[in-house]
Amino acid sequence: MVAERDGAARPASFRDVAILVPTRAILQALERALAATGIPYRVEGGSLVYGTQEVRDLLNCLTAIDDPADEVAIVGALRSPAYACSDVEIAQHRAGGFRLSYLSPGTTPEGRVTAALASLRRFHDRRHEQSLAALVEDVVTDRGLAEVSIYDDGSRNSFRRARFVIEQARAFEAAGPESLRAFVTWLERRAGQTFLDHEGAGLDDDEDAVRVLTIHGAKGLEFPIVFVAGLGASPSNRADVLGVDRASRQVAVSIGAKGRNARFELGPVDHVQALERQHALAERDRLLYVAATRARDHLVLSLFHSRQARQTAAQRLIEAGAKEQARPLPPVALAPPRPASSFAGLRVDAPPSAEAFEAERAALVTSAAKRRYTSATALARLARQWEGEAAEKEERADESEPWARGRARTHLGRAVHAALQSLAWDADDATVAAVARAQAVAEAIPDLAPEVARLARKALESDAAARVRQASRALREVPFASAFGGTVLEGFIDLVIEDGDSLEIVDWKTDDIAPLAVDRRLKEYELQAGLYVLGLEAATRRSVGRVTYVFVSAGVERSPGDPAALAAAAHQALDSGAIDG
Repeated sequence: MVAERDGAARPASFRDVAILVPTRAILQALERALAATGIPYRVEGGSLVYGTQEVRDLLNCLTAIDDPADEVAIVGALRSPAYACSDVEIAQHRAGGFRLSYLSPGTTPEGRVTAALASLRRFHDRRHEQSLAALVEDVVTDRGLAEVSIYDDGSRNSFRRARFVIEQARAFEAAGPESLRAFVTWLERRAGQTFLDHEGAGLDDDEDAVRVLTIHGAKGLEFPIVFVAGLGASPSNRADVLGVDRASRQVAVSIGAKGRNARFELGPVDHVQALERQHALAERDRLLYVAATRARDHLVLSLFHSRQARQTAAQRLIEAGAKEQARPLPPVALAPPRPASSFAGLRVDAPPSAEAFEAERAALVTSAAKRRYTSATALARLARQWEGEAAEKEERADESEPWARGRARTHLGRAVHAALQSLAWDADDATVAAVARAQAVAEAIPDLAPEVARLARKALESDAAARVRQASRALREVPFASAFGGTVLEGFIDLVIEDGDSLEIVDWKTDDIAPLAVDRRLKEYELQAGLYVLGLEAATRRSVGRVTYVFVSAGVERSPGDPAALAAAAHQALDSGAIDG
């Protein structure tokens, strides 16, 4: 059992668990163990992600495409799931007198290795004809790398990690065109660094999976259950070439192994290296403290170490009394591994003929050229104007700021919405004030920071926020896009609350109106609410059971009506063309 922040206890789920590791040395063994027991997991932190097998396989493929002379990378690519060549097939290919080079001329035998080399040759030949990100995405798509683990064991790891590398390619060439070789070199360099770079975090928040990350990457975070693994490894005894005692300003240089005639030493080497060892031990203690204080409810430490190991983190914890402080736990029976998701009932449509495909494509291109994009907010505003209602605007648009389309339209409104997007639902007053001040500065209204904080605090005290704290899941700033006829309807929903099989839409309104004026103003939002319901239901294929508008300043929450009726009215307005324009 784990505790919610309000003290209520509930059964733990996979997403409550984090496994922290000091380095990525045990990552592959840890991944194999999790996969063998059917435990869903996600690796977070770029320095860890680069150590996963899927990323290494894709990196081998890219290296092989770039450098036809790198036989190590070519063999790695052939053995990866991208080409699935067995060691026997590769050995038979070489035993037949054929090289593992896709540029070598001559006749080669039929087989999986030959087909794989031909594929690498095609990618190599067109590597300069498209952008770097497009090339990486083509490799991922052509070789089915995003689908591998979904088909194999029902997990998202291959998809997530392929997407991670594609995003890295886009980021790398953001400043201008770059070569594949430069990208591969950059990836290899980053693979040896320590940094925090979530692999698409936020896009997979619905996944009930254990999180795996480094202790460095867990700084500032908290988890209901924390496992700390990999504490049995002995630290490296290799001393740095250069050491500095900053207190005495002494410098020491040592090159070569001790006890050898070729060793070179300059300065007080023993003294400086002893100081460096003390600093290293202090840093390890600090990291252990970070790891042990990330758990909110349960902390599980793996204290295993070999008899020959010296100065391990596990031994340090035992010396500090970890075994005496631990509470004995009964043996835990492992659940049987979860079977891979079956695709037996999956219906696969037969591919169309070439003529039908060309005709369908031409019709799609023609319709796309005529397609109009608009937002739910814009359609609702247009409808109010056409109906002759008051042109009063609670949030006057600033057309000089196109990035505001679909969002709150004033600086104050955007600052409040941005604060609500970042704040925890149980944030204290000091945190609310700090976030509000930062958002007010970002919107160039620092003098309105107290007003931003006041409105954000009132939103967090609303009944809608209380429902979020009790809900199984809630998503903020949810974008959607749905096609209705020749119009693509876009929008951002401030908050979507998941309650069982039903969804609730919540919209924050920051305009300053009196409580008695809320019902009249709410009437103006009926079409907007219906469009939100239409868009969300079309995008998720789930029903919306409730729509709530929270007028923050007035402290009033109201529903504009039944979601089904609102959606039907909005659909009729779209079909009739009454607001098409």
